[in-house]
This record gives sequence, C-alpha cells and structure tokens, in this order.
Amino acid sequence: MFEELEAEEREKQASRKKRIWISAYIIAAVVVVLALVYAISRARAKTPVRVQSPAPAAKTAPPDPLHDLKVVHAAMGKDVSGVRVMWSVQLRNKSTVYTYTDIEYEASFIGIDGRILGVNRDTIKDSIGPGEEKRLRQFIDGFYDARASTFQFVLTGAKVTTG
Repeated sequence: MFEELEAEEREKQASRKKRIWISAYIIAAVVVVLALVYAISRARAKTPVRVQSPAPAAKTAPPDPLHDLKVVHAAMGKDVSGVRVMWSVQLRNKSTVYTYTDIEYEASFIGIDGRILGVNRDTIKDSIGPGEEKRLRQFIDGFYDARASTFQFVLTGAKVTTG
C-alpha cells in the first residue's frame, strides 16, 4: 500500500516538474521574442531619416477684390426720416492672404418694369481681413426712390494690403 502511494507521489512530482519546465520554456520564448522586437525597433529608430528640403512657398495669386470679396447679405432700408437709403451689408473675404480696405460699391435701384431708376457709387471706409466674414456698420447712401421695387448691390473694387 505504501508502495502504491509512493508511486503516485512520484508521478505527481514528475508531472509538476514537467509543467514547470514547459512553463519555463514558454516564458523564455516570450522573453526572446520581446527582446528581438525591442532590438529591431531600436535599430529602426537609429536609422537616419532623410530630411527633405522645405517645399517652396506656394505662389500667391495676385489680389483680385472682385473675386475675393463676396456680398453675403445686403439689405436696403430707410433712415429714420424715411428719405434716405440705409444699407446693412455683410461681406466675406475668400482670400487667405489679402486684407481689403476702402471697399467700393455700386447700388442700383430698379423699377417694377426692370428699368434702372438710379445708381449710387461710393466707398465703404472699412476693412476685411483674410478669411474673415464681417457685418459692416450700417451706412446711409443717397435718397430713397419710392418707385424702386428692388435693388442691386455689387462691389466694384477695393484697396489691398497683405494680411
């Protein structure tokens, strides 16, 4: 009976030793793989990186206020006396480089039959920077013509400065 217990005990010990050795081999293999990965990544980090010269600066298109400036919203109203035209205008500058100042405009007043009843031209003494959208201060321009059924507000030019 003792011999059977001893034989069982030896088998358990042999099985434990076998599991320990297998675990040790697996751990050793994992350590070797991690060491290789680390060594390879360090070698790549030490490889000199080619530095390219900076790209040449993109050519800047010449200023074009009629293309760069867009009327987002223009509303015509009357001043408190009801006699003069009051404008509320919002502009967008599509340029990424130029600031526009002294913005010139033309306001046409059109009758119900499509005839132009009058035209006002003037300059807005304001500026709009690159990429900016701006609601300009309200301004008064000319006399209100009750015969006008609609209007047309267009930009005709502007002075340019680099932003």
